[in-house]
Amino acid sequence: MSIAKVKFIDLTANISKLDDFLVKFIDLKGFHPILASEIVEKVHGLTSFVSDNPCQPLLAEVEDLEAKYGLKLLNLEQRDQIYTFNEMYDYMHKTKEDFETESNRIKQLNEHVQKYTDALIQVQNIQNLDIALDDLFACEYINIRFGRLPNDSVDKLRFFQNKPFVFKSFNHDHNNSWCMYFTTAEYKREVDNIFSSLFFERIFIPDFVHGTPKDAVQALQDEIANTQMMIDQYKTDLVELTKSSCTQLIAMKGELLYLNRIYEAKKYVVGLGNKFSISGFVEEHNVDCLKTTFEDIEDIEIEVNDAYS
Repeated sequence: MSIAKVKFIDLTANISKLDDFLVKFIDLKGFHPILASEIVEKVHGLTSFVSDNPCQPLLAEVEDLEAKYGLKLLNLEQRDQIYTFNEMYDYMHKTKEDFETESNRIKQLNEHVQKYTDALIQVQNIQNLDIALDDLFACEYINIRFGRLPNDSVDKLRFFQNKPFVFKSFNHDHNNSWCMYFTTAEYKREVDNIFSSLFFERIFIPDFVHGTPKDAVQALQDEIANTQMMIDQYKTDLVELTKSSCTQLIAMKGELLYLNRIYEAKKYVVGLGNKFSISGFVEEHNVDCLKTTFEDIEDIEIEVNDAYS
């Protein structure tokens, strides 16, 4: 198997032609450029064109939007520059705010549904009581707590059987016991601390719930249904927002992918006065193809030498 001959190439042109050069350079195949930093640090008077890449933070914003909101933006480079970096930043910032607003609304409403559902379970446990909940919680000498207690904590209550409280478990699931306890006002703090140490999670009955437990069941069911309708509407709004923003985001992402390659290519550019150069290695059989690539760049100089190890 023969070893391919390699040539060392110097490409030099006027700085005014750098952008035109880089457009062709980023698509060049088989050329292995040398980092400008390796040359600049050895030769006095040379400069590097490496600078902050404005595409990177904007691409990170795009990736964040894709990951958080399930956007599927095509990776298609767009070479026609429609947007400025400021326009991209402003649009992405506003779009992100819009997505966050809709998502936070849905999240908050889902949290309300969860709280209402927990309260509904507790109220259903006592719906046979013919007493208004307002009266139940307004007792002057008795303090009542509804909530859930981990099943393994229920077993530990036996260590506190001489404490002044009454515990009632209504039902339990795989993890928790849905329950209540009550004590007198005098021992409220002590008993609350006991149950807190056992990881009791208190469930509050919402302020809008009044009347008997049966009335409360209906009120909670109605509120859960109404809240779920609001969630569905916000989800629809989120879908519409996704549809309306994807076209522009795809175009912006395409421009950024292209411009990012341009900016990244600058790490190979060496400057001297009003000239720039890029050096690297190419297999001998690709030299003519390389020359053809840059033949329409005015006044470009292509120096070909043997590569020595």
